[in-house]
Amino acid sequence: MSKHARLARAGAALLATSLVVAGCGSGGDEPQGGTSGEPVSAEWQAVIDAAKQEGHVTWYSVAPAGVRDALKEGFEKKYGITVEIRTISTAEMNAALEAEHDTGVDGADVVTSVGYGWIQEKAEAGWFVDLSNVPSLQAPEWTDSGYLVDNLYITAPLGLLVLAWNTQLFDGEINTYDDLLDPKLAGGVIGTVRPEPALHADHWAFIEENFNQDWLAEFAKQKPAIYPSAFANQEALAAGEIAVSAFVSATDILALQDQGAPLDFRVPSPVWAAQNVFFVPESSHRKNAALLFIDYFTSEEGQRAAAKYGYSPLKSVAPETLGGQSKVVLTNLERALDPDWHADYLAAWRELYE
Repeated sequence: MSKHARLARAGAALLATSLVVAGCGSGGDEPQGGTSGEPVSAEWQAVIDAAKQEGHVTWYSVAPAGVRDALKEGFEKKYGITVEIRTISTAEMNAALEAEHDTGVDGADVVTSVGYGWIQEKAEAGWFVDLSNVPSLQAPEWTDSGYLVDNLYITAPLGLLVLAWNTQLFDGEINTYDDLLDPKLAGGVIGTVRPEPALHADHWAFIEENFNQDWLAEFAKQKPAIYPSAFANQEALAAGEIAVSAFVSATDILALQDQGAPLDFRVPSPVWAAQNVFFVPESSHRKNAALLFIDYFTSEEGQRAAAKYGYSPLKSVAPETLGGQSKVVLTNLERALDPDWHADYLAAWRELYE
């Protein structure tokens, strides 16, 4: 098995105090329950009780703002446990987690990250709490699908990349990436991001594989505006600097719409989604509350809150999500974590775009 094989299998294309829980077993034939409404086992009830005593969860997160807000509101309302959200960059997050692991200083209880290489390395080193006793994660949609990896972390397709436009500058519709090749959209009308980091390069490669094998060369003829980040690209779209975007998340567009931005979008099929990886670090000072938070997130109730504008592997929830009517393709982490692949792809891109 290659270095990144475990995490990469979750990135393949997929269709739509003391730790009380350390001694938890399956409870024999007794259902464990959790947030699903099923009876709660004595072992898991002990976790819930201990979590309420801990009373607090610190969540380091790069998840979309709408996801963060929905999970915080739902979890706090259900359990009365405060959720403190810290939104920091992946590099800052990794540094903080390493310091917490090495020194024992209080910090993260739950983490949502896109630092895939770091996650793989630390999972293999035993830095994450085992999730095998979390009741909601017993559902086969989690255990049998590749979304739950080695009972250590969850890959959640929360960030759908959609096709969007400024309705004051463009009065049509963009339903597929090939629509972006219309000559009327040439000359800086369309905005997108550089294929850096490798996660962005994978999105470019996804378009070639699923829509147009000559995409790289044909799109270059459109002379799109190239931005250094997704944030810069979406801000340019909202401000009217560009009329159409080939790289923007559904949650960001919806947030901008709520602020009054004249934007619209379509979810293509297939649709590319970046995995948000959830885990509980061993350095957590409130592991019971952290595991209860994971249980809530992976339950039907939590998925309805968190995955509304993404995709959920739960069959009962998926049709209600934005990506539920599309084939969802997750980041190909095998190649995104391969520096040689990224270097070669970036070199080919630069020949056409710089």
